[in-house]
Amino acid sequence: MMKSLTTLAFAAIVAVPQEAAAFSATRSHAQSRTVVRPTIPTPLGGITHVYNAKTSHNVGPLRLSASKDELDGTSDGDKKIEGRKKRVIMGYKAMMISYFSAGLLSAAKATMSAALVQTIVGYLLVPAGISYIMISAAKHDRLSSDTYKRLNLALLQYGLIGLSIVSMGGKNSKMKLSFVLTIINTIKGYTYGAIGWDKQSTETTLLKDLVRVTQDTTKGFFSLPKNIKAFVYQIATINVASLKFMKLYEIVKFVQANSVTSGILPLLARFNRLSLLALMLYILRDAADRDRLGGTTFIQMNYLCALAMGVNYFHHSAGLATPVGALSAAFALFFSFNGITSYMKKQNA
Repeated sequence: MMKSLTTLAFAAIVAVPQEAAAFSATRSHAQSRTVVRPTIPTPLGGITHVYNAKTSHNVGPLRLSASKDELDGTSDGDKKIEGRKKRVIMGYKAMMISYFSAGLLSAAKATMSAALVQTIVGYLLVPAGISYIMISAAKHDRLSSDTYKRLNLALLQYGLIGLSIVSMGGKNSKMKLSFVLTIINTIKGYTYGAIGWDKQSTETTLLKDLVRVTQDTTKGFFSLPKNIKAFVYQIATINVASLKFMKLYEIVKFVQANSVTSGILPLLARFNRLSLLALMLYILRDAADRDRLGGTTFIQMNYLCALAMGVNYFHHSAGLATPVGALSAAFALFFSFNGITSYMKKQNA
């Protein structure tokens, strides 16, 4: 028994120095390692430094929190693109509001009459409606489509001629802001649609794209329709385009006889309205060729064209007794019917 106790005591005495040596080696190794010591937290999060215990120096900072841009996953380029997109959308909204405001001011200051209703619908409500369509196109990145490029070009022409009319002494000076906004934003909208939000397209340039869209539109105007609906839209487009060129002929004859006086302004205003309507009808004809009339844009355009054709009908005092009045009424019914049926199909799909 005494021998066993002696053996255990001897083993314990031998183990103590060994454990102490192991502990000392571990401690020495830990002191040579690099450890992390946090500093005082900042408003954006704690900043830690890599600390070398052996040299007693900070090696460098380590960020425990990402920057705001890193958390959002956005870069400066992305922010710039988002900013451009928001400004274009706001521009289209400003156009729409300004046209509506001009209509309300006209209605408030004038005696209600058929002529006033025709003016508000034909010259204000239609461009306001197109501006509304363009808001959705910009939001959903569809400005690169030829449909919206043509609408931008149609609105640009409308704004340029309208501003010229107002500058020459036209009665509707309250529309000046609407025309200025239209010119600025349609140029921006077309540009971003042609060369991208980042303006770095390698496939085309703004001029090349403008030439291409113009050529494609001209070819499409003289091409044969692919179905019955497209044929009706083609007839409507030719009808309005003919009225437009007749009005242009009247303008030329007026200038030859009277030079440029205020009497030319009503002719220019009608020419401007008919030019906008003609391109809208061509866009619908193109959509009919592609069997795309069920799209929201084309449903809304059908309603707008129906209103514009109603203005054409009431503009001719003889109404249905004249070919132009009868055709305008028939087209207005056709566009309304297509808009309503397309909407119903879309809802039931």
